[in-house]
Amino acid sequence: IESFADQKILEQYSQDAAEIGLWEVEKLLIEKYFPREGKILDIGCGAGRTTFGLAKLGYEDIIGIDITPGMIEKAKNNTRKLGEDILFEVGDACNLKYRDNYFAGCLFSFNGIMQIPERDKRIEAFKEIHRVLRKNGVFIFSTHVRDSDPEWKSFWEEEKERWAKGEQDSRIFEYGDRIVEEDGRLIFLHFPDREEVVSYLKAAGLKLIDEVWLFEEVEESEAVKERASKCKMWVAKK
Repeated sequence: IESFADQKILEQYSQDAAEIGLWEVEKLLIEKYFPREGKILDIGCGAGRTTFGLAKLGYEDIIGIDITPGMIEKAKNNTRKLGEDILFEVGDACNLKYRDNYFAGCLFSFNGIMQIPERDKRIEAFKEIHRVLRKNGVFIFSTHVRDSDPEWKSFWEEEKERWAKGEQDSRIFEYGDRIVEEDGRLIFLHFPDREEVVSYLKAAGLKLIDEVWLFEEVEESEAVKERASKCKMWVAKK
């Protein structure tokens, strides 16, 4: 929360909401899998980049939540500026306040679900998302996949050795965790392999129905190429 409450980051995310909107691959999957009727929950919505993008695609019943109060304030300000009618609330993916079978679709973009520390907590989030989805509801999210990027192969091999020797970063919890420095701030991020992501879905009772790499399926804008690194979009169904 402290990291994402930084004023520079709040402004950056607000700018993303105004200027970038949905990535092309996000649009592709949302239009393919999200039903037009029913409520949509945008988890980790930041200042509203994906939430306003959903509205532009014609989705009308949307709720955006983020654990950082400053992001929600920015999102509400953007709502007033854009004249949109979207509910934004502070919320925790591991403890969603909504009733069972409430949403037709859930979105957790920009690798946000992997910013939840500890495997058990991430499983809680997947289970909560399963709980609030209605039957046949769809969950779209993104993660890095550490075993699919040759550029980072040597790093993860060295990291495995550090764990074996007990020399890993004392701030992290398990193999795959990293503390990333970005714009002078520290961000926790977990890098799973494919098997791990599938295990989360299985633990939550969600069925994997599609997976697509960012930058490989459709052409993205230069702004997206600048802001995002290679990751995978996952689609699961209740």
